[in-house]
Amino acid sequence: MVECALDREATGRGLGRYRRQAARGAGAGAALVVLGLVFVLLPIDASWASDLAAGLGVSGLIVLGIGLSALRNAGRMRRALAAGPWSAHPAVEVVRGGMVPPSVVLGDPDGGQAWPFAIAATKQRYERVRPGPDAVLWWCGDPDRGGVLAAPGGEELIWARAVRGHHTRNRTIGLAGAAGLFGRPAAGRLAGSGAVDSGAAGSGPTGSHAEPRPEAGPEPEGQNRDQDRDRDQPQSQDHDPLLPTHATLAAAARRQALPPAARPRREADVRVVPWWRVRSLRHVSGLPRLLVSPVPVVTGLLMLGGTGDYPAVVAYAVIALGVGVLAHSGWRFLGSGRATARRLARAARGPEPVPKRYVLLFDPVGGGPVLVLFPYGGGPEDLPEAVLRLYPPGTLKEPRKGLPSAPSGLAELRGVTSQGTPVVVPWIEGRPVWPWGPFEELRPGDRAAREYLERLAPPQGASGVPAR
Repeated sequence: MVECALDREATGRGLGRYRRQAARGAGAGAALVVLGLVFVLLPIDASWASDLAAGLGVSGLIVLGIGLSALRNAGRMRRALAAGPWSAHPAVEVVRGGMVPPSVVLGDPDGGQAWPFAIAATKQRYERVRPGPDAVLWWCGDPDRGGVLAAPGGEELIWARAVRGHHTRNRTIGLAGAAGLFGRPAAGRLAGSGAVDSGAAGSGPTGSHAEPRPEAGPEPEGQNRDQDRDRDQPQSQDHDPLLPTHATLAAAARRQALPPAARPRREADVRVVPWWRVRSLRHVSGLPRLLVSPVPVVTGLLMLGGTGDYPAVVAYAVIALGVGVLAHSGWRFLGSGRATARRLARAARGPEPVPKRYVLLFDPVGGGPVLVLFPYGGGPEDLPEAVLRLYPPGTLKEPRKGLPSAPSGLAELRGVTSQGTPVVVPWIEGRPVWPWGPFEELRPGDRAAREYLERLAPPQGASGVPAR
C-alpha cells in the first residue's frame, strides 16, 4: 500500500510551519481590527482618533483576509497530501508577460502531455519553489482541480490551481514546450515512503489515486544506514554512470543555455576606480536602496505640512514605513553590504590570476547561476575542484543579462584572503563576474558535493524523489 505524502516527516513539518504562519497572520489582523474598534469606542473627540481607528480597521481587515485565505490553503494542502503520495515531474516556469503572474507547467515526457498551474503564494514563498533549468518539482493532487507543489525534499510547499480557459491553457503549454519541457527526460521511477514516479500516476501527474510501480528503492532514512553507505561507496568510483565530470556538466550547461542576452551596459573598471563607481558593486552593497529609502519619509512630511486634505494617520503610516525601510537599508549597507563590496573590489584587483576552466549551471530551484570550476588544461573526465554561486546581474525580464555568454570556457581567478576566508572573483570574457557566496572547494569522494552537483545538473532519467 502506498503511503501518503503527509507521512513524510519533512512534508508534515513544512505544512505545520505554513499553518502556524497563516494563523499568526490571521491573529494579527484580528488584533488590529479589535484595536480599531477600541479607538472608535473611546470617548476621544479628536480627528486623529477616528483616522487612526479607520487605518487600523482597514489594515486589520486586509491582514485578516490574507491570513484566513492562507489557512484555507493549508486545509486544502492537508487534504491533498493525505490523499496520495508525491510524484516527481520536470517543471518549467512560464511568464506570459504583462501583469500576469508566472505559471508552472509540469510535464510527462513519455506521454507528451503537460499540466499548467497558477500559483497561489506570495512572491517570497514562490521563490523557494520557482523552477530553474532542468528543474524537477514534486506534485501531489488532482491536475484538474489543484494540489501541492514542492521543491525536492517536500518541505517548502505552495498551493497551485489548474490554469482555466482553453486558450490560456494551450498558450501556456505552448510556451512551456518552446522552453524545452517536452525534450526533458522523465523524473524517474520513485520508490520509498510517500513518493511514486511520474509515470506511475497513469496519464497525468496526479498523486491522489496512483499506485507505485514495483521498484527496488533505497531504504527509508534511519534504517540500515551502514549497509546503504557500504553499498553506495563503490558507485562513487569508476563504475558510477552519474559521476559529475567536466563532460557531464558541460553537456548540462549547454542544455540549460539560452540564446545570448543583450550585452549589459559597460561598467567602470574596478581596477582603476573606487568600488562605489562600479554599478554591480553598488547593487551588491545595497547603496541604491539606501539612497531611495528616505523618499517615503519626505513624502509623509510633505503630506503633514502641505495644503492637501490628507488624513494624519495616513501621513504617519507613510513616515513609519519610510523609517522602517531606511533603518533596514542602513543596517544592511553598514552591517555587511559595504564591507562585502569592498572585499570583492580588493579581490578583483588581485595580482596573480589563476587560470581555470568553468561550467555555468543554474540552480533548479530559483534559477540562481553557479560557476563550477575545473583544472586548467585538463580533459573531459576531470572532476570539479570548486563551486562559486554568482550574483544575478540581470533584470526580471532578462535574468541572465550580464552573465558569461558561453556555457563553458576559461576563467581567471583573482582573490584575497579576508579574516582567514578566501574571497575569489572570476574574470571571464575580460570582465569580473561577481560572486554571491563563498568559494567552496570540493573534496574528491565527498558524497554531499556529488549530490549538490547532480542537483545542479540532474542525471538524465534519475529519480527526483529520494526515500524518506
